[in-house]
Amino acid sequence: MRPIVKICGLMRAEDVRTCVRLGVDILGFVVDYPRPVPWNLSAVDAKELISNVVKPAAACIVTGGQQDEIYRLAAEIKPDYVQLHCNETVDETLYLVKELGKHGIKVIKSVFPSTPHETVLEFSKSGIYALLLDPRSPDNAESGGTADPDAFANLRQSVNCPVILAGGITPENVSEIIRISNPWMIDLMTGVEQSPGIKDTKKISALIFTINTSV
Repeated sequence: MRPIVKICGLMRAEDVRTCVRLGVDILGFVVDYPRPVPWNLSAVDAKELISNVVKPAAACIVTGGQQDEIYRLAAEIKPDYVQLHCNETVDETLYLVKELGKHGIKVIKSVFPSTPHETVLEFSKSGIYALLLDPRSPDNAESGGTADPDAFANLRQSVNCPVILAGGITPENVSEIIRISNPWMIDLMTGVEQSPGIKDTKKISALIFTINTSV
């Protein structure tokens, strides 16, 4: 069975429609992120773009910051998922899992190389939909990063929730990554871009084709 494919950093309606047409499972939109990243959207722009996401594809907003602001943002936009991608605490995550769950919104929590293992374990027990293992930190989101198969395997063995693999995945290396790590879900952003926020249709098509023919 092929992994679920999540592509983030969408900023153009034509790229959203391309992802839906080619069979991307979850489309990610960076919204009101508390760091200066080039993919950042306003709530208004994100809501308009998400109107182009049609089933079976799902929408995810990637954000961070204060729990009340995240809740307000999610309640306004009404995505299928919220990805907490900054320095949210376990208590804040627990609150958002509970409150967003009332709206049918699932929570993904990103963890980083600097996240203490005990904290990761607490996140995994909070009722989140999944952890996302990102080799970058919130402060160096533009620096790329490479998926670490060993760290991914260790994390997956130590937690009781699904784990998403991210970091440097491209159409050229996705087949090998799937072979080595057998991930349940993969997350891409720069690996299918021409430039920040400008997705490459040929790369997305090659990615989906490679994944579909690798399993």
